[in-house]
This record gives sequence, structure tokens and C-alpha cells, in this order.
Amino acid sequence: MSIRRFAVVALILSAAGCATVGRRPAPKSVAGTLAHGEFVNVPSGTVNDWNLLVSPMRMGLEEPRSENDNRLLAIRVFATVATDTSWQVTAQYRFGYAMNNGSVFWVPGSANFLLVPR
Repeated sequence: MSIRRFAVVALILSAAGCATVGRRPAPKSVAGTLAHGEFVNVPSGTVNDWNLLVSPMRMGLEEPRSENDNRLLAIRVFATVATDTSWQVTAQYRFGYAMNNGSVFWVPGSANFLLVPR
């Protein structure tokens, strides 16, 4: 292959994004919200290439005109590695009614997430 032909092929490949060494650049960060049990997928690479932060978004119940008889007992929000390219998010709260001590249960909530490359 001549130098001229090689230069033309290299120009076409670089314009198409095919001549980059390694993987394509990842986004600087990704953010969003999701429900309990949903997955966060990495945009490129593996979970070892990213930091994931999760925080509660929507937790608890609102009972108009009856706010004195319920209680929010606990909130749990965390992520566990599900595969090489995703995490599964747990977003739950423990809720109970004061009038019925036996009525305490875990309720699915929602979470915010922020994915930042390492």
C-alpha cells in the first residue's frame, strides 16, 4: 500500500472514529433516578472503571390529616455489583403505623445515582 493510499485510509478511519487506540472516551459522568431493584449499567468498560454514588430520592408515605400516627423507621439505599458492567440498586424504607404495632413493613422507594469515571 502506498503512503498516499495509507494516509487516505487513515483519514477516513479517524473521521469515522475507528482509528482511536483502545476504547472510545467515556462520558465524564452519568446521573439519573431509578426504582428499587433496577440496574445501573456502565456506559463503557466495567464497573471497576467507575465510581457509583446512590442516595435516597423518594422515601416514606404522606398521609394528609393523619401525620401523627405513622413512622419512618429506616432507610436503606445501596448498590451491589450484579455483573461486570452493572450494579443493582436497593432503595427501600421501613414504615409502620402507630395504631397497629404489628403493621411494619419494607416498602420500595427510589434513588438518585451518579456514575463518575475513576
